[in-house]
Amino acid sequence: MIRILPRAVPWVIAALFGPVASNATARTLPASHLGKTSGVAKCDAMRNLRLDRATVTSAVFTQAGKAILQDRDGKAVPAPQLPTFCRINLTMRPESGSAIGVELWLPAAGWNGRFLATGNGGGGGRLSLGNPMMQNLRRGFAVANSDLGTAPNVLTTMGQPARWRDFGHRANHEMTRAARRFIKAFYGKPPQYSYFMGCSTGGQQALVNAQLYPADYDGILVGAPAQDRTHIHMSFVWNWNALVETPGSRLSNIKLDLVHRAIIKACGRGKDGGAPSDTYLTDPRGCRFEDVDVPRCNAGDQEDCLTDAQFLALRKVYGGAVNPRSGEQNLCACRDRQRGDAAGPRDAAARHLAAHPILPLYWVFGRDTFKPALFDFDRDVDRVDGALAGILNANSTDLVPFRRHGGKILWYHGLSDPVIPFDTSIDYYERLLRASGGDLADVQDYMRLFLVPGMAHCVRGPGAWNIGQDVAPGTETSADRDALIALVQWVERSRVPAQLTGTRFEDDDVRKPIVAQRPLCPYPAFPYYAGGDPALATSFRCKARTRGNVHASAVRYLN
Repeated sequence: MIRILPRAVPWVIAALFGPVASNATARTLPASHLGKTSGVAKCDAMRNLRLDRATVTSAVFTQAGKAILQDRDGKAVPAPQLPTFCRINLTMRPESGSAIGVELWLPAAGWNGRFLATGNGGGGGRLSLGNPMMQNLRRGFAVANSDLGTAPNVLTTMGQPARWRDFGHRANHEMTRAARRFIKAFYGKPPQYSYFMGCSTGGQQALVNAQLYPADYDGILVGAPAQDRTHIHMSFVWNWNALVETPGSRLSNIKLDLVHRAIIKACGRGKDGGAPSDTYLTDPRGCRFEDVDVPRCNAGDQEDCLTDAQFLALRKVYGGAVNPRSGEQNLCACRDRQRGDAAGPRDAAARHLAAHPILPLYWVFGRDTFKPALFDFDRDVDRVDGALAGILNANSTDLVPFRRHGGKILWYHGLSDPVIPFDTSIDYYERLLRASGGDLADVQDYMRLFLVPGMAHCVRGPGAWNIGQDVAPGTETSADRDALIALVQWVERSRVPAQLTGTRFEDDDVRKPIVAQRPLCPYPAFPYYAGGDPALATSFRCKARTRGNVHASAVRYLN
């Protein structure tokens, strides 16, 4: 079966991340706990704190409204919305050749007793000081982020396996080890609870933390994780070969729109449990490319039809990467490529292969010598996995130590994700169920998976995708609309997240009116349209559907 995904924002390679946190369930220290003078002195003292394999480069007491951060282009930008805090920078070197940059923010007043570690996107290479850190500092969390040890960018790590290990699993553990030491020194006591949140690469980090360092965190928010790292990057090469290397396979945005409309006509309009007016699929698992009636060109390459080469290229992409010798599934790369950009998907594909998304293949084959068209999806897959799977992939279902620690995992994945197929999340959850004896209620006691119709990669998309990635005014303590708050209340008050509410705002701006809301359900339940206004969450119910039914990678590729 060749299955397809709903509308998404295709060719999005930059990994984004979300959610925020609450101080609603923990006691906060009074504002007088750290007065101005004592706060400055305490922050200054952090410069002299000794920590093995680490060097403090700065500790600056930053007054409210005076923080200067850097944007994604490295430009200095003011952050006037931030409260007074102690800003600590350090470099950690767990082994020779390693250099992990860490930044830790400690609120000078109103600390809620919690520590929140935040994840990264893509290949790391720089500190991610955006919404997760800023929003949660304002909420009273001590917050931290690392550059994953790949600064100034991941392409500078060629031939440096120590830095590969930092990126793959070690950077966040080292960051957490340091953060706890500084928190105790600054406040006089360790954090009462520790959390991690991240999406994409940050989701991979989240699962690695649970698998390898089960005592680091009490609660983990996992978004669209790149846990099957080596094979995800191979899928980019598979798609490149189908859509670029194959003669005549180029698809314009007009043709991508044509395909998308055919998909919705065949599989949407209420057939999948969604509302008849939806422009995306609520449960794409049952949609097969063979069942989609896309107009075919009889003569020449015209915009209102697909040529044979274009049809076969899409068929290959929707089928996902397979071993040509054994037929084993390597990774599903199913995506409804609804839109690229003005330059078209071919050029977008060229850009994403020229950047970090195939970094594991560069590490193995060399950046200057790697040729996508020559990649052997039999022998070369084994070569890459033999070198890097043990460092990068987070496919283990052994979460017993994390559960014994009392940890909880809230996991979300967009069903319109154009970068990391949602199949990987469902497959992991099903493998975990099998490893746990098949008891769904037992697994849901500590891990819940929420699949989000119409969410693209971590954020955005045509659906009601906002679950706290950007906090709307007035929802700062809402467990219903903020996944991290839901996680906090699950960990600290045993309030099980039975349902979340996804929200879509006008122009995706939380300051503007709500356009639509929809309930988000713990797998294997999906939203089901019961009638009424499809913009209202009350028009839907959570309804259990068939489990599994995904493109699952061959078992030997997951070891």
